[in-house]
Amino acid sequence: MSIYIREDLTRNEKIQQARRILNENKHSLDAWSILIQDAQDKKIAEAREFYESLVTQFPTCGKFWKLYIESEMKGRNYEKVEKLFQRCLIKVLNIDLWKCYLNYVRDTKGKLSSFREKMVQAYDFALEKIGMDVYSYTIWNDYITFLKSVEAVGSFDENKKITAVRKVYQKGIMTPMTNVELLWKDYCTYEMGINPILAKKIIEERSREFSNVKRVTKEFETLARAIDRNIPCVPPSVPQSADEIKQVTAWRKFIFWERSNPLKTEDPLLVARRVVLAYEQCLLCLGFHSDLWYEACAFLEQTSREYSDKGDTHLTKRFLDDAAILYERSVQTYMRSNMLIHFTYADFEEQRLNVDKARSIYNRLLDVNEANLKDPTLAYIQAMRFERRTEGIKAARALFKRAREDTRTNHQVYVAAALMEYYCSKDNNIAFNIFNLGLKKFGQNLDYILAYIDYMTHLNEDHNARVLFERILSPNNSITKQSQPAIWHEFLRFESQVGDLPSIKKVEKRRLALHVELNELEGRETLLLVDRYKFLNLLPCSNDELKLLGYKDVSNINLSSTSTSLLTNGSVVNGTALLEQAAKDRRAILPRPDIKHLMPFRPTRNPLPGSHSTSGGVFPLPDTALYLVKVLPPSRNFEGPFVIIDELMERVARLNIPDNFDPVRVSVQGELIRDLDSSNANNSQQSRKMGLADSDDEEQQPQLNAGDRSTMDIYRQRQQKRVKLTKNISTDQITAPVVT
Repeated sequence: MSIYIREDLTRNEKIQQARRILNENKHSLDAWSILIQDAQDKKIAEAREFYESLVTQFPTCGKFWKLYIESEMKGRNYEKVEKLFQRCLIKVLNIDLWKCYLNYVRDTKGKLSSFREKMVQAYDFALEKIGMDVYSYTIWNDYITFLKSVEAVGSFDENKKITAVRKVYQKGIMTPMTNVELLWKDYCTYEMGINPILAKKIIEERSREFSNVKRVTKEFETLARAIDRNIPCVPPSVPQSADEIKQVTAWRKFIFWERSNPLKTEDPLLVARRVVLAYEQCLLCLGFHSDLWYEACAFLEQTSREYSDKGDTHLTKRFLDDAAILYERSVQTYMRSNMLIHFTYADFEEQRLNVDKARSIYNRLLDVNEANLKDPTLAYIQAMRFERRTEGIKAARALFKRAREDTRTNHQVYVAAALMEYYCSKDNNIAFNIFNLGLKKFGQNLDYILAYIDYMTHLNEDHNARVLFERILSPNNSITKQSQPAIWHEFLRFESQVGDLPSIKKVEKRRLALHVELNELEGRETLLLVDRYKFLNLLPCSNDELKLLGYKDVSNINLSSTSTSLLTNGSVVNGTALLEQAAKDRRAILPRPDIKHLMPFRPTRNPLPGSHSTSGGVFPLPDTALYLVKVLPPSRNFEGPFVIIDELMERVARLNIPDNFDPVRVSVQGELIRDLDSSNANNSQQSRKMGLADSDDEEQQPQLNAGDRSTMDIYRQRQQKRVKLTKNISTDQITAPVVT
């Protein structure tokens, strides 16, 4: 539910309301913005606690880190500023945050003797991390300006300075970014100022590559304009809003574009670096999307495998380590309770033979509090499988004991443990004991019972399976009658495969008694015969016969389901539903073209005036009439009585209307039952007073005042209007000029 800050409140009231909102919804950006404005008016000593809570809640928002750092810089707390940069700079690749870092180094280190070296290191560090950002032109330009401003003593230092400036220029003009053309012009001017003869050759060589960069830059800018890089990372709404979908789509287009190698470079390392930067910046804003985390880590793994195939062990290890760092960052921030990322992270470490690390990942997920992870059943199951793979079945049993003691777990952990014992230790007794142990706790859970039945029926132990069926269906058991039809269906299926005919009929009779008790069959006991003779998707009746019997459509059979009953919701469908379904099936058989965007064809020979006739038909109905047609019931639902149109029109044509018939006054047996004369006159007068009478009414008003109202026929008035309109149209057509 959205909560808004009222505008008519005072400042203190807004602050108090914002705090109350954050207690309910800690991701409310409106409430945070109110508190940020309040913190900016305070001294840093008073606002530091708030800023810490802000960056803790939004650890990847560069805008909020920048606000915190600037507040510390105003207080000249430079030690705290450097610690803040150490906390956020590497993880938050935000261009504004990095510009703030460079400004801090320039402003605070200027008096040091090693200022030039520190500034060069800071610029090189920034260009390495975020120099490929689309808005990094300012950093490139400032770096070049700084290098040009360095004083050089002697020819050696001058040549060294020229080499350094040229190196930065040549790297910058090969990087797609905004204003790269300005950087190219500055570079050409710089080369011409040093050596015009050599400059022409260098510029000619670089111009071909730069034309490619300029082309890519235009695509880059188009994609970047659709992305908002400063929005804080908040959980996506369900369903997602239009703005959220727009941002996700824009980021995915941008990442796909980077992975397609738009520069057409032959350096795979450059492509990988650009793609990784795109993922890093995307996750700053969309950190709650687990698919993006996994895709980024999977890309790093794929890149490491490519370098492994080439025999480059250094880059192989580097990209694997980067993937591990990215996984760790995800589970420490926005994916703390996301099981999917934890599972993939654990498999990643297990594949690298880091068993202890993988175990710690599972334990960390299982230790998540109940507020963030309400059902850890799947986490226990995957952890048990991991322990079985790495340590053996005994370690898996120990973890299963821990799972039983956890009150949050459900019945699936018992099924997984029992099947693990059956397939791995080959001990049926342990599996039986686990199923029976779970039956005490989940005796009313139909899914658990069906899983137990499925296990028993595949062991080829007929006696034990029948004992289980009788035990579950006994009156002493607590299972509800609404859940019993699925169990009886499995019992009948089991007897049909291994039992004799008397036992099959016995089960069928008991099953029928249950359906009669539940009032589900309504005298259609024949339906139960289908379940007796069917096998998989083979049934003893055709599709049409099944529909007439009230059986569900064969195409909707779910063979993977535990229960394969074909009754619709456990009961027989009514006849109307069957007829509609049969009609729908017949229509589905016929191939049809896509006519969604075609104009309906309604041929007419003599279109009425004003009907907007077209070649071979008329325009579609007006929106109001079309809406009325849509809301009317479909014609197939009307079964009569039908009007014989020809006979009706013939009777109307033969109808003899007296000359003295007055439709305005209608009387039956001498008694006046309708008199529209006075009401029409009153309405006409009222219309004239309000200025609503049209021209036709004004023309006919003298006739009404002359005392001819009794002889005036309203239908003849309408006919006269049509004739008049037809004459006007014919006159316009005759007098229309011919255009050649």
